[in-house]
Amino acid sequence: MAGGFFGRLSPRGWAPRPEHSRELTALCPPLIWLHSDDRRRVRRLEALSELVLRDAVARSVLLTHPDGTGPLTDLHGRVALPLGPDDAGFAKALLARCAPAVFLSTSRQIPTGIIAALRGRGTRICLAENAVPRFVTGWRGLPGLSRQTLSHVDRVFVPRDEDRAGWWGVGLGKEALVTSGRLSAIPVAPACNEGERDLLADAFRNRTLWCAIHLPEREEEAVLAAHREALRDSHRLALILHPADPQRGAALKDALESRFNTALRSADDPVTPETQVYIADTEGERGLWYRLASACYVGGSLSGEGAQRNPMEAAALGCAVVHGRMFGQFAETFDLLRLTRATRMVQSADALGPAIGNALRPEQAADMAHRGWQVIAEAAEATEIVMAELRAGCATGGG
Repeated sequence: MAGGFFGRLSPRGWAPRPEHSRELTALCPPLIWLHSDDRRRVRRLEALSELVLRDAVARSVLLTHPDGTGPLTDLHGRVALPLGPDDAGFAKALLARCAPAVFLSTSRQIPTGIIAALRGRGTRICLAENAVPRFVTGWRGLPGLSRQTLSHVDRVFVPRDEDRAGWWGVGLGKEALVTSGRLSAIPVAPACNEGERDLLADAFRNRTLWCAIHLPEREEEAVLAAHREALRDSHRLALILHPADPQRGAALKDALESRFNTALRSADDPVTPETQVYIADTEGERGLWYRLASACYVGGSLSGEGAQRNPMEAAALGCAVVHGRMFGQFAETFDLLRLTRATRMVQSADALGPAIGNALRPEQAADMAHRGWQVIAEAAEATEIVMAELRAGCATGGG
């Protein structure tokens, strides 16, 4: 259809903001465009984009999100930009530079204008996360809007089988509907050097280990007090302390030497049977610490702006998660894990020691790790269904 209201939804002569123009030049095909008008759902797309790039499904990912979304981690191949819920002009500017192979929206309202701009350009258009179809306010009154919009949608992923009926009622064909379950913000599990893992596991001689990940300076004393308390029950226990600021490593060692037997990662200090605190002041090795430890405290969750790392990282690697009540940007994933009793939450620093001691009990650690893995397995099933569609779209569309 060349005319009708679809021909009026994509404005002409629109110019992108200068910062958008610079970012868009970094995109190359095959490109996947992920879009949401909801901040929580953006976190799910952030995790999905990590998988896309890790598995080389696409060379570039554009992730558009509402203003006010918290910072996203830097990731090679991903461009993240704030965008309104239905910016057809931006879509046209993007098409002029690099047509997406796939457009996936998890917005609460269907971005009618964006879909209109993308039609007929070889882009596979997909919607996800909504049990019922809702359209952006302002377009609802146009005759035939829902059917004409959905006629250009290739796939809709619904959370449950019973959600299909609502989409059939607005004209979506049954072949376009897929029951996927809900996406979750499950990040790619951090990798590690297996050789280093074997060396450190041998050096620690099968001692029980726990870690404090991305620990801010303001929480260091609370964690060290918890470790001192836990040592009363297990004198061979060791703490892997991963500071939020790796530059604090040497200063931390100097400060702790009068209280604990310490070793500093960046100085290649040897681990001995007497080592009580191993200061992991290096970048890019979280996957190693999670794999060595039986339990993990998520740094930042007792104070300030809240947790600085996604608790799913630890859960995905079989580590029992202990945390405070400040979830930061990761409220959704903390809630998912708490719902299944896969974590232990403490209300104050005084409660951290007993919580760590409890989480380190073999039966408790195994139970928490199993519950965490169940959450991840359910989310992974939904993710893989969507990933299959992204792979298919990149194999045939865009450019």
